[in-house]
Amino acid sequence: MVMNRTARPALRIPPLGVGVFVLAMGVPHAIRADHFAGASITYQCVGTNQYRIDLDLILNCVGAPITTQTLNFANSCGTSFSIVDLPVISSIEISPLCASQVANSTCNGGTQPGFKKYRFQTTLFLSPCNFWTIAWNTCCRNVTQNISGTPGLYVSATLNNAGGLCDASPVFVDSGIPYVCVNQPVAYNPGVSDADGNSLTYSLISARYAAPAPTNVSYQGSYSGNQPFLGTSIDPATGQLYFTPTATGYYVIVIQVASYNGVGQLIGRVMRDLMFVVITCDGTPPITSGISSSTGGSSFTPAQFIVCNGSSFCFSLTFTDPESAQVVSVASNATSVLPGSTFTVTGTNPAVATVCWTGNEAQLPMSVWFQASDNACPIVNSMSTFATGLSCVFLPIELLELQVRDEGGEAVVEWTTGSEQGNARFEVQRSADGSSFNTIGAVPAAGPSVTSAEYSFKDGSPCSGTSYYRLRIIDQDGTSSTSALVPLIRSVSTGATATSSASGWLLSALAPGSTWEFFDISGRTLSAGSATSDILTVPFTNSTGAVVLVVRSDEGTRRWVLPAITADERTFLSVRSR
Repeated sequence: MVMNRTARPALRIPPLGVGVFVLAMGVPHAIRADHFAGASITYQCVGTNQYRIDLDLILNCVGAPITTQTLNFANSCGTSFSIVDLPVISSIEISPLCASQVANSTCNGGTQPGFKKYRFQTTLFLSPCNFWTIAWNTCCRNVTQNISGTPGLYVSATLNNAGGLCDASPVFVDSGIPYVCVNQPVAYNPGVSDADGNSLTYSLISARYAAPAPTNVSYQGSYSGNQPFLGTSIDPATGQLYFTPTATGYYVIVIQVASYNGVGQLIGRVMRDLMFVVITCDGTPPITSGISSSTGGSSFTPAQFIVCNGSSFCFSLTFTDPESAQVVSVASNATSVLPGSTFTVTGTNPAVATVCWTGNEAQLPMSVWFQASDNACPIVNSMSTFATGLSCVFLPIELLELQVRDEGGEAVVEWTTGSEQGNARFEVQRSADGSSFNTIGAVPAAGPSVTSAEYSFKDGSPCSGTSYYRLRIIDQDGTSSTSALVPLIRSVSTGATATSSASGWLLSALAPGSTWEFFDISGRTLSAGSATSDILTVPFTNSTGAVVLVVRSDEGTRRWVLPAITADERTFLSVRSR
């Protein structure tokens, strides 16, 4: 996200006037006038079928004070109830201001834009069921540029606690209301983490209101849930958002995160409804190219670090501001999502952010969030990004490093071992979807050694777009194991989209003669077919978890990670190919 640079009169946000009329257990509640700019519901299992539920609301400090709130619960097993008059348990100011101007925010009686995040909480027993919905709603929204009228605001979370499942939802970083600059590229990451190491899938969905059932809002013009800004893209694996706003004003973005455990079982979904403020700026935010260095034997890509259990290592990201006089500061959630880690920043422009940790595979996979801001005042310029940590696999050898790079149209796979004993060869395997791998070559082992050895292999026909490589290590006794996978991203047209409709996924911008195939997350083929035109409807699969759709043609391979579409919660979204 990016924000204005020079001092100017206070930006006044029109009141987010809302009123709530709640009827729970037959008791009417008074009309309320809170001013909401964001909302989300998350949860954590704290014992057998005992859950702590957190409702987070972001309020503009211009307007009426916060009031008590109501949460509604229902499951597919026939149970429903409401908990009313939840009190505030905490509040923090999250105004988008430089440090010297926080005291002058509207939260503190001043004139600069001010916001607070309020948390409401309850702990209760939820009977076992495979589909619980926890919901909150209010009557009205602020006037925005991408939503028609001022419909209500609705957010929900779903969870599965059947069969003894006891899990926590993904949670969002409290980074405030994004102020972004018109006609400038925006990089924004919601900073989602999952304490259980579950696999996460991100999507943009329609904003909703309660009518009284959850109902999609109507959007202005060409805007939609998956295009809250025209040209918006989201990485389904990381949640990284990119867009360039072309008009000032207020815009709503709704991000949904689905969580799957290690066997592909859907744990639940959470969503964050958040207002973005687009203003006219005369500066630019800091930039980064991702992870730029690593120590301690861990391998890395710009967005990913891979470390073995018990290995001490560090990795760094460098942030620079195009204006050399600016001072860059960096914040991160590293120490909270990687227990025992340290986070340091050296320099001011460039600013080098370094995370050091001793690998604990029980904490992985995990995404680490970073936000870089300059010292513009009163409103800072910022951007946010991520780095995902993966655990390596214990191998019959000591594998110090594995990486892959694009070189002159070839994929060069390189790896280094620290010692070898009893291994026969390395097989290089490649996948277009991260699930189904094929062996594309083999390299003989150097032989028993207690010193490091370096290997390389060239793939002369790499896939377009995103592909994945790994090693299969074959021992002399015939046993084998596989390494962690590393991605390679090569340029490919990203114009193709997969859009959910009433009858299935509607694929567009396909090359005639394309073949398509659905995989579940274990790599099992669910269905397959071929396209005879550039538009094709593919029926939904019966998978209860996320699926991977791969389309292959002479133009290359395109890949989508698609959330499950269930009868309980039909989600309409559009996903761009990778």
